[in-house]
Amino acid sequence: MNPMGRKESTDGSRNGVTISRDVDFPRASVFGMFTDARKAEKFWGPEGAETLLFELDPRPGGALRIHDRHSDGETMETTGTFLEFVPPARLVFRSATMPRGGTAPFEAVQTLTFDELGPRRTRVTAHVKVLATGSWPGDATSLEEGFQGGWGQTFDRLQRALR
Repeated sequence: MNPMGRKESTDGSRNGVTISRDVDFPRASVFGMFTDARKAEKFWGPEGAETLLFELDPRPGGALRIHDRHSDGETMETTGTFLEFVPPARLVFRSATMPRGGTAPFEAVQTLTFDELGPRRTRVTAHVKVLATGSWPGDATSLEEGFQGGWGQTFDRLQRALR
């Protein structure tokens, strides 16, 4: 348990990276935060990022589009396709992210699971497997470590949005 009463765990390996966070809200409510674009745009992404565009259609074959400006001024474009939609337990999407106007994005499959720990407690887990590094200067492991930090910040922002 960390000082804020949240349980968080991380696991990095050659099979991707996994980060989990326990939140004090019912599973259906937490799942809904990730599947409603108006709600998700308020917390999805790293601290300090400004959302410029946020669209999602969370169904198999549905699209994901996020454009955001990070605190360093860089604008990133993420596009993706939902592969699985299993309410209120699981979302899987394939995504590609690149700097605005850039080429050769990095690609990943991201799996979000929502486990009910009690009537008002949910464990949210993000598992990211990098498929291609594109023009990223590092390797898949360094990208996965970046996702670990990014999902940790997203979970922090989610906790604040749920209050």
